[in-house]
Amino acid sequence: MYIIHTMTNLHKFLPRIQTSVLAQLLRAHPVVILHGARQTGKTTLARTPEIGGGRAYLTLDDFRVMELAQTDAAALFIGRDRITLDEVQRHPDVLLAVKADVDRKRVSGRFLLTGSANLLLMQKVSESLAGRAVYFPLPALTWAEIEGRRFGHALDLILEKPSIEAFLDSLPESDPARPQRSLSAAIFAGGYPVPSLSDDASFRARWFDGYVQTYLERDLRDLSSTGSLVEFRRLMQMSAIHNGTLLNMASIASDAGLSHPTARRYMDILEVSFQIARIPAYAVSRGKRLIKSPKLLWTDTGLAAHLAGLYTEEALVNSREWGRWLEAWVGIHLLTYAALKTPKGSVCHWRTSNGHEVDFVLEYGRRLVPIEVKATSRPSGRDASGLNAFLKTYPDAPFGILACPCESPQVLSSTALALPLTQLLLS
Repeated sequence: MYIIHTMTNLHKFLPRIQTSVLAQLLRAHPVVILHGARQTGKTTLARTPEIGGGRAYLTLDDFRVMELAQTDAAALFIGRDRITLDEVQRHPDVLLAVKADVDRKRVSGRFLLTGSANLLLMQKVSESLAGRAVYFPLPALTWAEIEGRRFGHALDLILEKPSIEAFLDSLPESDPARPQRSLSAAIFAGGYPVPSLSDDASFRARWFDGYVQTYLERDLRDLSSTGSLVEFRRLMQMSAIHNGTLLNMASIASDAGLSHPTARRYMDILEVSFQIARIPAYAVSRGKRLIKSPKLLWTDTGLAAHLAGLYTEEALVNSREWGRWLEAWVGIHLLTYAALKTPKGSVCHWRTSNGHEVDFVLEYGRRLVPIEVKATSRPSGRDASGLNAFLKTYPDAPFGILACPCESPQVLSSTALALPLTQLLLS
């Protein structure tokens, strides 16, 4: 369960969809690394009864723990059978002691390590724990978690069923209940637990201001010697404005007034700290010359809207960028879903040199599902042109999904189905 203190001092309990998978990993591996952006709830999840029961908890935010980690890290583990070590990116050298401990005696669930950076990409971590650790990301809350609904079942069926007819036959007969919060409100709020559950716009704005300041002053110092925080914040703002577009580093660098190498380095830091994701182009070519630029997604639309100067829900919905923000929000949910699969799935985008494109391609094993996202509530066959082009190029994909805010599923062709976002993401 996830415990959140709201503005009214009440408690809201939200189960995290990652809990059961994390518990399984701890039963099978000596070291599990739970990583993700700051404030996604890693510490709270690690301390829940399901995960933290019977575990000693230590954090490198504690001065005494940090001091001992710097002088005699092995002493941290004496007399403790199972240990959660929080914020390990603050002192990666402690992982040498973890490595030595595991090499002496491999015990499943011995270490749960958490960090607000992509520790898999930190050289000291990858070198110290190669072959000893598994990595598990914790993203921000999904729409389903906030609504208290199931997530992933509809996507499982889409991957499993051989045709639109078989998929529709497998759907529940009753329509899903309407969400408590509208689609636009959910996208504007984002998924960071504290602001996503507040209806107070000024509170959310102050929270995001504080988040950015903490990120600039603390996480960047842990990750990199950034020359100018002012320049870095400007890069954050420019990249947020480009949320959901093909990544054009030259354009972002120019807009931010930075050199291309500096902008690229700053973007790498944003990715390492889980603020952005780059969706690669689908790489299997069958006579088409694919455009290889990745698609840029901010991992939280609430934070991205704040950085982009979209301070109200109305400003976001009425902006000319609304369609691609909806697309980006769906893409982040697909990434969350793919990360929960065992083995993990992947998410790409597809675009050809002659203008055909599909927003996302969900790939699991040899199964491909093209997914197009539209803001229309009245989809038509014209909206499925990208799906049809993909399915013609890759006939092994049985059908495609047009995800939109329509009221009910609508068959657009024998291989294209318009599906309400509520059914795609809240079931």
